[in-house]
Amino acid sequence: MKLFNNVLVVTSLFLSASAFAHVGLGSSMPANGAMLSQAPTTLELTFTAPVRLVKLTMQDDKQQSVPLTLPSSATSQAAFSFALPALNAANYTVNWMIMGDDGHKMKGNMSFMLHDSGMNTRSAPPMTMEHETSEHTAHQ
Repeated sequence: MKLFNNVLVVTSLFLSASAFAHVGLGSSMPANGAMLSQAPTTLELTFTAPVRLVKLTMQDDKQQSVPLTLPSSATSQAAFSFALPALNAANYTVNWMIMGDDGHKMKGNMSFMLHDSGMNTRSAPPMTMEHETSEHTAHQ
């Protein structure tokens, strides 16, 4: 019976970690890689499952930070919206870190470009996502 309970616990931990391993950024506004001619007034991030947003930063291509305020709620949710200050023409990168209810952390980023008629229209770098493994090892 004890062996069965141990197998059940390990299986549950593995399945919950595996399910969370597939959670990521489902969509954003502006969209990842977007090339905009008008400055957005909000940043919207929608994840594929409810998560807690642990960290969020936004920088332009000169490494100047854009002030963003994290939600004060400790409850998990899938969609987040942030008011943006006036933005200048530049490439912007948004870096995020999320945490599931099981404590598993993931981080990633997305980028967009705000240009005016005189700027070169290079494409923004692709979205990336990686796992934080230092705090949650039950999924291995």
